[in-house]
Amino acid sequence: MTPRGAVTLLVDGQPVRITGGPFDALPDGARGLCLEARSQRAAEAEWHLDVPDFGVPDPEALRAVLMAMLAAMRARPDDAYHIGCKAGLGRTGMAMACLAAMTGIAEPLRWVRRTYDPGAVETPAQEALVARFAVTA
Repeated sequence: MTPRGAVTLLVDGQPVRITGGPFDALPDGARGLCLEARSQRAAEAEWHLDVPDFGVPDPEALRAVLMAMLAAMRARPDDAYHIGCKAGLGRTGMAMACLAAMTGIAEPLRWVRRTYDPGAVETPAQEALVARFAVTA
């Protein structure tokens, strides 16, 4: 299994590469955020946030886990990072878009669909969470 794609974010001026896709496609040595509780590789995740398929997490729980990832990215921008759920589209795209908003991307939904996958962020509820998140980032 391979990651679906990758994005690069500037974190405090440093480029940080983040792969996305199924969490079971976690690249060797990558520090991962697992959004799928039933992932066979969930135990390998550094960060966990269980989100139902096609669902949305509590916004503050998402913000907390993404803040922890950002802290790691600031400290070690050259490390490999991965965000994954079951297929790597809805929940993964939502988390990537929210992370992008936290790093200053003005239109995170458009950005994630352009740079990661056109099908990223699958449901209206996920789109709404990204829109609310972008306003408060």
